[in-house]
Amino acid sequence: MSQFKDLFTKVTIGNTVIKNRILSTAHQTNHVVDGIPTSDMIAYHVERAKGGAGLIILEAAAVHSSGILTDQTIAGYNKDVIPAYREMADELHRYDTKVFSQLFHGGREVIASDYRHSAWAPSAEPSLRFGTMPRPMSLDDIEEVIAGFVLSAKLAKEAGLDGVEIACSHGYLPAQFWSTHTNYRIDQYGGSFENRMRFILEILKRIWEAVGEDFTVGIRISADELTMNGTTVADAVKIVEYLVEHVRIDFINVTSGDSSTYSGSTHIAPGSPMKHGYNTPHAFKIRMAGAVPVFVGTRIVDPVEAEQIVKTGKADMVGMTRALIVDPEMPNKAIMGELNTIDACIGCLQACIGHYHKGLTIGCVQNPYAGKEGELLPLKQTVKTKKHVVVIGAGPAGLQAAITADTKGHQVTLIEQEKVMGGLLQTLRKAPMRQEMAETMLDNYSRKLEKSKIRIQLGRRICKADLVEMKPDVIICAVGSRPYLPHVKGVEDPRVITVDNLFSIHQKPVGNRVLVFDFAGDWPGIEAAIYLQEKGHKVTLFSAKLHIGQEVHQYLRNEYLKKLYQLKVNLKPHFDFGGIVDDKVIIRNLFSHEKEEVDEWDSIILAYGRIPNTELYEEVKGIAPVVNQIGDCLAPRTIEEATYEGLATVLNLGQTEVEITG
Repeated sequence: MSQFKDLFTKVTIGNTVIKNRILSTAHQTNHVVDGIPTSDMIAYHVERAKGGAGLIILEAAAVHSSGILTDQTIAGYNKDVIPAYREMADELHRYDTKVFSQLFHGGREVIASDYRHSAWAPSAEPSLRFGTMPRPMSLDDIEEVIAGFVLSAKLAKEAGLDGVEIACSHGYLPAQFWSTHTNYRIDQYGGSFENRMRFILEILKRIWEAVGEDFTVGIRISADELTMNGTTVADAVKIVEYLVEHVRIDFINVTSGDSSTYSGSTHIAPGSPMKHGYNTPHAFKIRMAGAVPVFVGTRIVDPVEAEQIVKTGKADMVGMTRALIVDPEMPNKAIMGELNTIDACIGCLQACIGHYHKGLTIGCVQNPYAGKEGELLPLKQTVKTKKHVVVIGAGPAGLQAAITADTKGHQVTLIEQEKVMGGLLQTLRKAPMRQEMAETMLDNYSRKLEKSKIRIQLGRRICKADLVEMKPDVIICAVGSRPYLPHVKGVEDPRVITVDNLFSIHQKPVGNRVLVFDFAGDWPGIEAAIYLQEKGHKVTLFSAKLHIGQEVHQYLRNEYLKKLYQLKVNLKPHFDFGGIVDDKVIIRNLFSHEKEEVDEWDSIILAYGRIPNTELYEEVKGIAPVVNQIGDCLAPRTIEEATYEGLATVLNLGQTEVEITG
C-alpha cells in the first residue's frame, strides 16, 4: 500500500463517492438477450467488484430503437431493463463498487446484424468502415432521440445505478452533430459551432431536469480521433470549454479514435504493441480546460503506472478495463502489495473485443474464466480427491493445464522436451509486433509456476515406458504442432524456409529477394514480411486470403497494414504457392486458376499452417485412467482454444464418471 498513496484514495465524482481511482470503462460483453442484461453479465461484473474496482461503467445502452448497435445491445430506453439494472446495482454495491450506465446512440455507426436497422445521422454522410449511408434526421427524429437519452437516464436512476455517461466519443451521434465533416445541416442543429453543439447541450440540460441534482452525469469524448478530418485535441478543448460553461458536467472520460475509419477504429481498443497510456497527455489538457474530474484509459494495465497518472494530476480516475478482464483481483492484489501475482493483459484483442465483433460473449485468452464466471467458477473449488496429473508440453495449453491442476490441489508434473517453456510463444517473441504479447504471457505463467508446487522437467523427451513407470492418474498431452509443407514440386529446396525456422536461433540464411507465402491470413506471414523488410530485404507477401491479415482482429490488422504500407512491402492477395519448376516460383491465382512465374527470388518463407502432433497421444492413450489431448496437438487453432482447453480439461476432472478423451 505504501507505494499507492493516491490510486486507492476516495474521490467524489458529481454526487458519487468512489472508493478508489480504478475504473472499468464501458465495453461490450454480449451478455444481453432481447435488450436486457443477463445473469452472466452480472456474474462477470461481480467478479471485478469483488476484486476491488471502484467504478464500473456498463456497456453501451441504446437510448432509442434507431441506436441499437447490434442484436446484443442493451435497450436502455426499455423499462424492462430496470430489474436487471437493479440486481446489478445491488450486487456491485455489496462490494462498495459504484456503477454507471453508458447512454449510447451510434448514429451512422451501425454494425451489420440479423436485421440491419436504418442509420440516423445529422446528414447523409457515410461511415467508411461499415459502408453505412444514413438518412438525415428530421426535427422529430432529433426530438425522439433526445427524449430517449432522457428516458434512459431516468430508468438508470430508478433502477439504483449511481450515474450515467453519455457516449460522445469515437464519432458516435453527438460527435457527428458537432463535427463539420459529418454535419451539413442548415437548420438550428447545423452551421455555426453553437448550433452544432445544440444537440448534446439539450441532452445534458434535459437529463438534469429529469433526474435532479442528486445523480451523476458525465460524457465520454475522443480528445483526438486520430483519423483524416477527425476531431483534434484543440477541437476537443474548445468543445469541453463550451459545454462546462453552459451546463453541469460531473466528469469527462477521455479516450481517442473514431469508429468510422479503419485507422481511427484502432484506438477504440488498441492492442500490442501500441504505446501504453498514450491518451494521458490529452486527458491532462481536457482536465485543465474543463476544470472537472477527468477519467483516462487506453492500454493502462499496470497499477504502478495508474498511480503515477493520478499522483501527477493527469487524471482523477484511470480506466484499467482490460487489466480487470485478465485479472479481476488486480486492485486487491495491488493494495496488498502482491504485484508479482498480477496477470498482465497481453494486448492480443482476440477474446475481448474480438469476441464482440464475432457476435460472441466476452472472453480472455489469459483468463478463460472471463465471461464464463457463472459456468466455470463453481468448478474452481479445491478437489477432495488428489490426482497425479502429468502434463506433457509447456506451451500455452500445457502451462494452463498444469497451473489449473496445481491450484485445485492435484500433484502435477510438467514435462517439456525443449530446454525452455512456451512452445510457439518462443517463436512469437522474435516477431516484431508480437514480442510484447508473447513475453507478457510467458512472464504471467512464469510467476505462477514459481509460486506453485508443480514439478517441472525441461529438456526431457518422454515415452510410453516412462509414463507407465510414473503411474499417473491423468495424462494431458499438450505437445503442440509442426509446420505444414504443401505437396508441390520443389518444396524440399533448401531456400524454402518455414516461419518457425526464420524466427529460431538456428535460422537459415535469407537472400535479398524474399517471397513470403501466407495461407491462413494470420500473423506468421505478416510478421515474417515485416521482420525481413525492416532488415533490408526486398519482400513480396502473397496471401491465399481475400485480403492481407484476414483472420487477424481488425484493430491489429489496421496496424499491420499501416506498417506494411510504410515499409513498402509488395502485397499480393489471392495467390498461393504452386511450387518451384526450373528454378522459377509458380504462383497460382485462386480465382482464375491462372499460373504465373517469378524469376527473381532468393528465398521463400512459408506460413502454411500446422499439423497436430498426435503421435504421443495415440501411443499412450489407455495407460492411465484419463488421457486427454489439448491445444494444437488436438487441432491447431489459436492461443484462446489452447488456454481454454487447458483450464476446462482440468476443471472437469471427476465431474462425470465418463471422461472425455481428446
